[in-house]
Amino acid sequence: MSEQAVVLPRDDSLPGTLPEFMDYFSDEARCVEVLRRWKYPDGFLCSDPTCGGTDSWYLSGRRLDECTLCGRQTSLTSGTVMHSSKKPLRLWFAAMFLFVVSKQGISAMDLKRQLGVSYPTAWSWLQKLRGATGDRVITRLSGFVEMDETWVGGPQPGVIGRPHVGGKKSLVAAAIEVPKEERGFGRVRLSSLPDGSAASFREFLASSVAPGSTLLTDDWLSYRKPAQDGGYEHIPTNVAKAEQRAHEILPGAHRVFSLLHRILLTTYQGAVSRKHLPLYLAEFEFRFNRRNSASRGLLFQRLLSASVMNRPQTYRALVGTTIT
Repeated sequence: MSEQAVVLPRDDSLPGTLPEFMDYFSDEARCVEVLRRWKYPDGFLCSDPTCGGTDSWYLSGRRLDECTLCGRQTSLTSGTVMHSSKKPLRLWFAAMFLFVVSKQGISAMDLKRQLGVSYPTAWSWLQKLRGATGDRVITRLSGFVEMDETWVGGPQPGVIGRPHVGGKKSLVAAAIEVPKEERGFGRVRLSSLPDGSAASFREFLASSVAPGSTLLTDDWLSYRKPAQDGGYEHIPTNVAKAEQRAHEILPGAHRVFSLLHRILLTTYQGAVSRKHLPLYLAEFEFRFNRRNSASRGLLFQRLLSASVMNRPQTYRALVGTTIT
């Protein structure tokens, strides 16, 4: 089953390459046209639930729609990742396109340089786009599914043995489909867990893997009860006693972790905090599950769809700053 990320019709007129993108979105009016088409697929509808107006005048200088029936004004960007932004839509669309064409992700510093915006602006835009990918509607994994966990973050001085969540350390769980009738891997689900307890894995499984699936794991005790309670066929392997190594027993999960660690260390220079890690995991998941897509234009549409349907956190909320 494929992800149900796009609920709006595919638009084959949208660009698939950078030159096409620059030509297509040559002015702000074209961006407004496309955003309106995706925000109001069935035509304008007044934001006042008691009005029901379906026609408006567009005030281009303020990016507002004024209902012809009641006069209520609604921002074209309200309820989207661009909510309250004063920046041109062309810059926002360019950020979305750069987000999807960069297979290893794009850092805030690179986005700042390419768009000519400030670092805080570039960083907050990327966080909002990552949040939009994480809020999309998805289907749970099914069939044969590998599950494993890894640690993300710097060393913990004074800690001997298995690390614990806290400080710079985060525990990340992954589940990935491993089709038995064909080569390669399917979709992946990732989550940052509060701890390594059975309760944490139970919650991850319930949201990520459909009951009835065959679950392949190592023999960690925290997997046993959640797998049994969730109605999965569980096939654990004691890695210490097996003739194969861990990456040979669970190749899909280890491939995902290898890619994840590489991107966090190279693209983001190992600077991803535990607080913001879920957003980066959402981006990785979005990108990995579309790794075979030949159309950057379609990926742009998927991100645009998610961005239109999800209102993001404010900059203060993203950085954890409170207003006094």
